[in-house]
Amino acid sequence: MGSSRKNPVIFLSSGEPSGDIHGARLVRELRKLLPGARFLGLGGPEMANEGVEILIPPEKLAIVGFQEALLHIKQVLDIMKTLVRKAVREADLAVFIDYPGFNLRLARYLHNAGIKTVYYIVPQVWAWGTWRTHLLRKYIDRALVILPFEEDFLRKRGVRAEYVGHPLIDMLSEDSDEVERDGDVPHIAMLPGSRVDEIRRLLPRLINIREEIRRELPGCRFLFSLLHDEDLGSQLEAHDTRIFRGRARGILRASDYAIVASGTVSLEAGLLEKPMSVLYMLSDLSWFLGKRLAKVPYVSLVNILLGREVVREYIQHIDEKKIAREAVSLLLDPDLYRKKKEELRQLRQILGAGGATKKAAMRIAELLG
Repeated sequence: MGSSRKNPVIFLSSGEPSGDIHGARLVRELRKLLPGARFLGLGGPEMANEGVEILIPPEKLAIVGFQEALLHIKQVLDIMKTLVRKAVREADLAVFIDYPGFNLRLARYLHNAGIKTVYYIVPQVWAWGTWRTHLLRKYIDRALVILPFEEDFLRKRGVRAEYVGHPLIDMLSEDSDEVERDGDVPHIAMLPGSRVDEIRRLLPRLINIREEIRRELPGCRFLFSLLHDEDLGSQLEAHDTRIFRGRARGILRASDYAIVASGTVSLEAGLLEKPMSVLYMLSDLSWFLGKRLAKVPYVSLVNILLGREVVREYIQHIDEKKIAREAVSLLLDPDLYRKKKEELRQLRQILGAGGATKKAAMRIAELLG
């Protein structure tokens, strides 16, 4: 086990870019409360920049879906062993950020070794995988949730859960990134997600959707956000297209419409009141299994929070012509466009005020005593 409570060692585990950002922000707040603390674990460049000792870079775990995880099982288990050895030797407390398939297994090992455990941004057990609730109850000392209905859902099932707010509220107000618009013409954001497998499936379809929109609405501008070096970069290049490394919020602010992968970015678009289409695609096996486990009628957080289909979802079998037609029809109908923005405005009322990361850090510090 780690050092004394005065200078605690905090282990963090985040397996993807969004979690890396949340982890970095959490470390920043924890340093204010625990200036002598040391941080180590699984994370990326954002956490490294905050002084976290990165044991395993997250690109080694950039896997999505059941089938993909099975194909990489030895690699995943080797990484797990490395992290467990280091954490058990040194950590006083472990914080798991999203990434449930990996983190829940890791939590079991560390909790059983006597390390206090916190889950920040918990698995969406209310959507699918309800069986994971007992793992949270058994192996997590404190679940810090970011969606208002999660606290009640988990508490009824014996999980020590507390709603701290959604970190996106603060992140959007703090991030003032602005992408310059190219003239007074419609701008469309194209955001294929952050995971390598996700981008591989969605990016070719976004390129096809661009071609369809061009035919129906010439003069549009397309803003693509990519996080990795993509082989399809040459197919993206065009006079009406700009390609950015990340900068999703700046792109969304500059856009009139967004076509996005299901996930956090769809909620970001919603909070920025951008009408959108949401795409979701897995391998056939992952989709077959996931569809049977799903407990909610929607895949996007926007629709789940609003309780109805405010944004159209295109799941697994993506109709590129239909998506293009929907985007064009909304952009050409000012009344429908304004109504859609008004519906999206309700998201901020549902999620409430900011301060989620600060509140989460306070709860973690309290748990350390």
